Amino acid sequence: MKIGIHALKKVPVHYWIDIALFIFILVFPLLGFKPFRVTYMNQFVAYLIFALSLDLIWGYMGLMSLGHAVLFGMGGYAIGLCAQLQNGAPAFMTREGMNQIPTLLFPMVNPIFATFAGLLLPTLFAFFLGKFLFKSKVSGVFFTIITLALAQIIKDLVINQQAFTNGFNGLQGVPRAFLGLGMDKTAYYYFVAGVLILVYVCCRWLTNSRLGKVAVSIRENESRVSFLGYNPENFKILIFAISGFLAGLSGLLYAPAANSITVEEISVAASTFVLIGLAVGGRGNLTGALVGAMGLQWAKVLLSESTAAYWQLVLGAILLIIIFVMPNGLIGQLLHLVYSLKTRKHKELTGGGA
Repeated sequence: MKIGIHALKKVPVHYWIDIALFIFILVFPLLGFKPFRVTYMNQFVAYLIFALSLDLIWGYMGLMSLGHAVLFGMGGYAIGLCAQLQNGAPAFMTREGMNQIPTLLFPMVNPIFATFAGLLLPTLFAFFLGKFLFKSKVSGVFFTIITLALAQIIKDLVINQQAFTNGFNGLQGVPRAFLGLGMDKTAYYYFVAGVLILVYVCCRWLTNSRLGKVAVSIRENESRVSFLGYNPENFKILIFAISGFLAGLSGLLYAPAANSITVEEISVAASTFVLIGLAVGGRGNLTGALVGAMGLQWAKVLLSESTAAYWQLVLGAILLIIIFVMPNGLIGQLLHLVYSLKTRKHKELTGGGA
């Protein structure tokens, strides 16, 4: 019994926060909230996967991407386009003179193909973009600026290609389904929650593995990592590709939860909002990504309902206070506090503080 309690005490405090958050997510539909609240939560749970993908590259690699929502959108638009093509050419295509589904898009009618396309496209896009940028020694603020420019270019492209994307209106009526298997609201909610937990476990394993340790080392001192015989560019490309896969998966799950995917979901603002969540929660520990993204999403909803005229001002003020008071984020500050307490206790037990 004592051994079991001692083992539990060794579990890091932020792991307990993760467990508490997952329990809250799982019981949320049972707490008697109105259906639209559960729908919101379903969307937020899908968004948490996007937050984890951003934490891998910004929190662990130190690379801030302002265009990550593009990868998210690739997954969402793939499954959204599949839904639109089920009954032949949709209205937005026929308005542009396309009375039949274009040959290039015909495979997207198959939900299984569309699902794999929504996962493969962002992964390959991130891989080749990373290969081009990192092999060219692009990093830091230059990486951020390039992703910002790419995001704006792709957003404009999506808006202008109305025959394929429906422009500003986006793709509506995306059913709750995965690989063509339809689900009701409750079943889809728990399916997305299950995927989130699986992704979290994989990310936790990844960040604790040799790959994760090297990623943190690259963030802290890339030249020293090179001196030790590693190739930082290859590690960056791999992490960026994994992050792209997770972002696409998030979009793939989000579109059915929201029943739509629009151009706003692929904008710079969408990426920035999640980055702010990471800054508030604390980056580089996964827990901060979960807590920050979830808290920020609910703050946005609740403040917009109670202070509709100036909710953005209120939210911005709260965020500024948190970031200035706790620059490491909520979870980062908590971990620092726990570490300080453990260090002080160790010194008292060993007499080091005398």
